[in-house]
Amino acid sequence: MTITAAAHKKAIETARKNAEALAQKAIETRVALVGAIGEAVEELAALDSAREAAVDAIRMAHENAIEGGWTAKELAAMGYTAPKKRKNASSRAARGGASKDATETTDVADAATPQEGDQPPSTDGQIASEREPEHSYS
Repeated sequence: MTITAAAHKKAIETARKNAEALAQKAIETRVALVGAIGEAVEELAALDSAREAAVDAIRMAHENAIEGGWTAKELAAMGYTAPKKRKNASSRAARGGASKDATETTDVADAATPQEGDQPPSTDGQIASEREPEHSYS
């Protein structure tokens, strides 16, 4: 049995369509993987924004507490320290473009870490510096 020219042409056309379909499916799979990166980046941006808003709320609450009669030292003794002021974009650019994430992480990490002498004296026999802070911003 011999294959006719028309049957051969149809077989080649079918093989080409199958190969293209497989390639298209592989491309779609790869595109979906990149799409997942885009989603994760957007999720991180939303979390960064929410985190920035929370740090601002902590800063304002701390300022309001001081305006209401508390001292910074009293608040620190309870484990509440104000987040450090954010560095502006021009100073980051001058330092070589340090990322926003690195600056914000430092701000909150510093705010959550009690400074030396900020913790109240121990009442349970444990050294104050060995205890976990009662309140953190992370």
